[in-house]
Order: sequence, then structure tokens, then C-alpha cells
Amino acid sequence: MPIDDMPKYLETRRKFLANRAVFPVEELEKHAGKWVAFSPDGSRIVASARHPEQLETLVKVAGEDPLECVIEGMPDDGPWLDVTDGSAA
Repeated sequence: MPIDDMPKYLETRRKFLANRAVFPVEELEKHAGKWVAFSPDGSRIVASARHPEQLETLVKVAGEDPLECVIEGMPDDGPWLDVTDGSAA
């Protein structure tokens, strides 16, 4: 990554981390057992699939750059959130 791109990357990363931390659990539960591609700023799920290999095509179809999206696996089951303190289980 060129050094000139670093401030933009870091700002996008900060936005992603802030948005991902407050992403609605109910929305994540809809994608249980799948892999999801989050928008670069973490505000929405661009695509989801059972296999991560399928995401690149789905992300492109959604009009996003696969290299800028963040991929994360969603657990099949179990507690999604510890309701006592809001932290991930």
C-alpha cells in the first residue's frame, strides 16, 4: 500500500471497528453458519454465503470491491451476545 493511502485506510478501519462493534446481533443471527462480507466501513453486510469462496462473486455483483470488504465467519449456534455486559461470547 502506498504511504499516501495510509490515512484513508486507517480512517476506514476506524469506521469499520466502530460500526462492527454496534452491528445488530439480530442481523448477524440471520447469517448463522455463513461467511459474510461487510462493507468497508462495517455499516452493512454486502453478501453472505456458506462457503467463503463464493463471496468474491457475490460482492462484485453487489457493486463492491472484494478487496475492500471485510470477511467474517458467523457461528452456527451458541450465545451471540453476553447480555450482562454486551460483549461477544
